[in-house]
Amino acid sequence: MNSSINNFCTITTNGYLLKCLALYESIDKHTDGNYHLWICSVDKAAYELLLKLDLPHITVVHVEKIENKALIEAKNNRYKNEYCWTIKASFIKYVLKHNEAIDSILYVDSDTFLFSEPEVLFDSLKHNDILLTNHNFTHGFYHLYELKGKYNAGIVGFKNNKRAFRLLNWWEKNCIKWCYNQVIPNRFADQKYLETLGDKYLRTAKNASLGVNTAMWNMQDRIVMKKGDKTYINNDPLIIYHFSSFFIINEKEFDLWNCDYTKPDVHITELIYIPYIKSIMNAIEIVKKIETDITEFLTDKYYTGLYYNHFIVSETL
Repeated sequence: MNSSINNFCTITTNGYLLKCLALYESIDKHTDGNYHLWICSVDKAAYELLLKLDLPHITVVHVEKIENKALIEAKNNRYKNEYCWTIKASFIKYVLKHNEAIDSILYVDSDTFLFSEPEVLFDSLKHNDILLTNHNFTHGFYHLYELKGKYNAGIVGFKNNKRAFRLLNWWEKNCIKWCYNQVIPNRFADQKYLETLGDKYLRTAKNASLGVNTAMWNMQDRIVMKKGDKTYINNDPLIIYHFSSFFIINEKEFDLWNCDYTKPDVHITELIYIPYIKSIMNAIEIVKKIETDITEFLTDKYYTGLYYNHFIVSETL
């Protein structure tokens, strides 16, 4: 694998497959085809569908390829979302070990989406071993720093070298031991472990741009605007948006942000959410060419059924 290309990896399930395909489309659009994406599928149906699609620049890996005794034991006492967090470090290690020519890799959650070129993120790994992205919580979410941590585990990068592997081994070991959707002192999922890496390890790039890992938790009082063909958050170009708590209700209905605090205003909806919905709808059409019944790839089982920011696609979208 050519080290000069942008290497990404992500993890998907049946319920996240359409989001994963939207992520793929956004990477393809903003890297001029100079990329490769590794996808670990936890569910058999998503894995088999990705194989059938046979999309360029993608390598699909079934979760069984990376599992060992310790991971299987962890799998038996965790919910699926918790297990996806648990295997993150293990999957990153798997990709790097099996592709020695890779210089660095960027892990991105499957519900993230590129809006512009990601070169600044890969450039930061040229002289560092790990890349972390700040939550950038706005004032209404400040309390989450203590609960969820300074850094978000939805976007994290690693160099392919011995120093980075030591960090990955440490992260993997801790996640296998404990990785739950619970807040306890110094722990939350796979995420609060990153504070130890960020605060104690000197060769860490800490990206605090408002345009990286942008999400509703850091959009409050930000100015969203279009300049030329790019979207900006205040003065920072939007690079990767994290569509956390975005749910696909059916082929024409979506919940943009399944929370009752803060609302996507008209600018956020128009410049950020509608482009994403269009990509999700394109993914739906791609899947329907292979599978006539796509029910299992629609509504995620974690959806509460309550509409907080209900969006119905109109004929003019």
